[in-house]
Amino acid sequence: MGINTLKGFLSCSLLAALASGFSPLQSSDEPARVKVLVERIERVSRDKVHFWLKVANTSDRPVFLNGINYESGPSLYPVYLEQSRTKEGWKTVVPCMDTPPPDVIKLKPGGVMTLDLVLELPLSAVCKERNIQLEGRFRHRLEYFESEKQARAYVKKIFSRRWQEARAPVAVSEPFEIPPTSSPER
Repeated sequence: MGINTLKGFLSCSLLAALASGFSPLQSSDEPARVKVLVERIERVSRDKVHFWLKVANTSDRPVFLNGINYESGPSLYPVYLEQSRTKEGWKTVVPCMDTPPPDVIKLKPGGVMTLDLVLELPLSAVCKERNIQLEGRFRHRLEYFESEKQARAYVKKIFSRRWQEARAPVAVSEPFEIPPTSSPER
């Protein structure tokens, strides 16, 4: 086989592999990828905002999330809302109690979950800061795990004296601003 024939064969083989979805640069050892997408934000009133989010598993294997399995379907919790602060950087404003529920939710490869969240001020009585400013830059953050075992170990550690050691990979949305309150027309 001549050099030109060999080059042509290798080029065609590489193109066929890439066209079939195989990437020689992509390893199955890569961490799972989760994306948090802000689909829509609606300012209901001065003290109330409605968010529609999508959580997508863009990897080729399942990911595991904390949440609650209701009869009507799974609900992810906690989904953090963070605000960019000049001196503090990104600060979590909701939820103010960081206690993941005991359930683990499996999101299949390519799977998507839609979330419908409402933020209403003042926040609950357990929050130190009950009246946050709904102005400036925000983002949503979500922790995820590559196995159910990791998710359960995380929850167990949160409820122990070693709670500060609990770490998880995170997915964050693109930063966004909450729209201003629309004033009634006169």
